[in-house]
Amino acid sequence: MKILSIALICFFLLSCSSTKVHLYSRYLSEQQTDKITKTLEEHDFEVIANTLAFPDDVQQSTLLYSPFVKGEDNLNILIDSLENLGWRLPIVKPLFAGNHYYTKNSVGLLLLPDGLKQSDKLLSQDLVNDYEAEKCEISVKLRLNRDETYQLSYSDVPFSQPEHLTGKWHIPSYPYIKLVSANKMWSFYFEIQKKTDIDLVSKVEIIELKPVDKHHVFPYCSFTYGVRI
Repeated sequence: MKILSIALICFFLLSCSSTKVHLYSRYLSEQQTDKITKTLEEHDFEVIANTLAFPDDVQQSTLLYSPFVKGEDNLNILIDSLENLGWRLPIVKPLFAGNHYYTKNSVGLLLLPDGLKQSDKLLSQDLVNDYEAEKCEISVKLRLNRDETYQLSYSDVPFSQPEHLTGKWHIPSYPYIKLVSANKMWSFYFEIQKKTDIDLVSKVEIIELKPVDKHHVFPYCSFTYGVRI
């Protein structure tokens, strides 16, 4: 009798447990991830965010669900909640994509902003490089470090206000990168562009940071980094 009671308690606990939503936030900003998480949690979903790579065959926002999801209404609530946030799900299908497989009471939510292909987007770690200035009247280099700090270095150019030479960088919303000076008095925005050129030797994959606006303490230059492919 005692064993039966324990089994019944476990059954009811499982039947009442929240549906787990594995949110793939690799192509989302921190603000987007937080907003989606908060909204879904308000509807009693348990959100588990990750930055894992998408399966190669996922090129649009996709919902992958387990056949063991508790109640058909859960999927409808999830889809409606996302649509209210402006996220349309063109693909909703069961079980798996690539090696991603969902069991028990769980779903996989893979979101791609409209017009973005997963292969087009650069992640923070892709931007960690030493950049040379282009279309610039002075010689300057920009280094973006893995710890999200930056350094500007000029050739024989003195500055009465050197505070902007070092600081922090982050991606507030792709494809824009923001640099904030160490004293937090200055901020600078660049647009991230990726392109492929061909020279006499081979193809070159280029990352270009293009200034969004002019600033009197920051050079109005594009910064580029290239690697042969």
